[in-house]
Amino acid sequence: MTIGKQFRLYAAYGIMIAVNALANILPINGYQTGEISDMHDVFFTPAGFIFSIWGVIYLALLSWLLSFSFKKQSLSPSQSWGFLLTCVLNIIWILAWHFLLDGIALIVIFLLLLSLIFLYQTQRKATSSKIYLIPISLYLGWIIVATITNFNYWLVATVGIDVNLQVLLTYISLALTTLVGLRVAFYLKDWAIIVVFIWAMYGIFTKNLPDHRLIAIVTIFLASILLIGMLLSLVIDQKPNKKNSIFF
Repeated sequence: MTIGKQFRLYAAYGIMIAVNALANILPINGYQTGEISDMHDVFFTPAGFIFSIWGVIYLALLSWLLSFSFKKQSLSPSQSWGFLLTCVLNIIWILAWHFLLDGIALIVIFLLLLSLIFLYQTQRKATSSKIYLIPISLYLGWIIVATITNFNYWLVATVGIDVNLQVLLTYISLALTTLVGLRVAFYLKDWAIIVVFIWAMYGIFTKNLPDHRLIAIVTIFLASILLIGMLLSLVIDQKPNKKNSIFF
C-alpha cells in the first residue's frame, strides 16, 4: 500500500472518529447522539449501554487498517474505495441524525449498509483468512441492526404510527433479524455478525423488560434461537458454497 493510499484511509478513519466524538462533545446541534434516540420510545432500540459496541468496531477497523500497513494483507482498489465510502456515509449519517433529519438519516444508513455489504464481499474475496474479515463483520452486523432500528425510529418519530402498530412492527423486526442471523450462521458461518445480533437483542430485551415484558420475552427467546443456530453452524460440516452474497 502506497503512502498516498495509507494517508487517505487513515485520514478518512480519523475524520470519522473525530466527527462521532464531537457529535457528543460539542454536541452537534445541541443534542448528544443518545438523546435524539431517547426522544421517542422506539421498542426495537437497544438499551444505551449496548452502543458501547462502537468502541469495539472502531478499534477493530483500526486493526484492519494496520494489517495493510504491516503488509499482512494486500489492499485492493475495491477495498480502498469501499472503506472510504463507508467513512463518508458514516459522517453524513451523524450530521443528518443530529439535525433531526430522520428520513435522510434512514436513506444514508441504508446506503451505508449497501457499502458495507460491498466491502464485506471484497474482503472475503481478497483473502481466505477470516481474522481480517472480523472487523468488517462486526461493523456490518451492527449496521444491519441499526438500519432496522432507524426504520422503526422514522416510523415512530416522523410518520407517527400508533403503539399497536409499533408492537407488530417490533415483532416483525425481531423475526427479520433472527432470520437474517440464521441465514448468516448456516450460509456464511460468520459468528461475528451473529454475536452482534445477539448483543443488540440482549439490549432490546433489557430496555423493554420493565414496561413491555412480552416484547422482552419474545426478544430473548429469538436471541436464544440465534445462539443455538450459531453453535450448530459451527459443528455441522457443510460443503462450502461458491456464492458470496449475504442475501442470495
